[in-house]
Amino acid sequence: MGTKKVRIEEVASKAHVSTATVSRAVRGLPGVGKATCAHVLQVAAELGYTPSHSAASLASGSMHTVGLVLPDASRWFFANAIEAAERTLREHDYDALVYTLPDYYDVGRKTFDPEVLRSKVDAVVVLSLFFDDHEVDLLRSLNVPVAFLSVDQPGFSCVGIDDELAMTKACEHLIGLGHKVIGHLSGMTNDKCPNAPTQRRRDAWRNALRDHNLEFSESLDSPSDIMTARNGFTAANVLLDRRPDVTAIVSSSDEMAMGAIQALRSRGIEPGRQVSVVGIDGNDLAFAFGLTSVEQPVRRESRRAIELLLQAIDGDEEVHKEVFDTNLVVRSSSGQVMYR
Repeated sequence: MGTKKVRIEEVASKAHVSTATVSRAVRGLPGVGKATCAHVLQVAAELGYTPSHSAASLASGSMHTVGLVLPDASRWFFANAIEAAERTLREHDYDALVYTLPDYYDVGRKTFDPEVLRSKVDAVVVLSLFFDDHEVDLLRSLNVPVAFLSVDQPGFSCVGIDDELAMTKACEHLIGLGHKVIGHLSGMTNDKCPNAPTQRRRDAWRNALRDHNLEFSESLDSPSDIMTARNGFTAANVLLDRRPDVTAIVSSSDEMAMGAIQALRSRGIEPGRQVSVVGIDGNDLAFAFGLTSVEQPVRRESRRAIELLLQAIDGDEEVHKEVFDTNLVVRSSSGQVMYR
């Protein structure tokens, strides 16, 4: 038989005080006299009472919870960001409330609904989703601090990488190896938004090729609904069927790049020798695939976004923009051009 959890009402009844007084006393909050506080703590100890977040909320008005809004919890980027966010929150005695807005079930995605989070969170971090003006108004209606991870949403704190620079590093690496026909794989999520990572990376691919007087036509761009390995496999096959002269593929995500490697192998083409492949992200599986990748510190980015929110909860009203460095890690999937 398990031990019955003591309720705050039991402590309040035995101590002859209100539940709010019990919550304040056990949390060490002001507003309770020394003698009363000592009495409440003694009663709580005798009963074996352990305070809960809901009990604390009675006194402080804080839910000790931060909302995480994201399109999908299954992909590598989001899974790692959530893990780092939750770990950071636990270190500060906070919980996470995850709210997903899938962007691939139907055409477009559902509009952000603030009622899912209202009165449940002290702050919100939005992961790699761009909000239109209407959704921004809905988000602001929560009246809590907000930060964005990966998307530079005007008017809000943002943590991320320089997506243009990350893609430029990937392209310059391939161009330096002698490649002149470089295809591009990406997702279409938020592509119409200039601040979305997918669009910033696509623009950088075009600009890098333009700067070197190389072709960057639409026939070399093979997008998909969402950046997964399976979709990367499909998008790479579309690209290779359309442009068999491609000698290199640069992908806006490592997951799609892994799919591209499998597409090449299924055609008897050796990645890194006949067609080179480079991704962006630093996926944990990149080593196993021999994938050259422009790595970003996702966990550190996520942790920093949470730290900024906790600072905001404590009264910091400044809008912060923090950009983390990326690092090109060269593996076997990229090599000197070798025309087939």
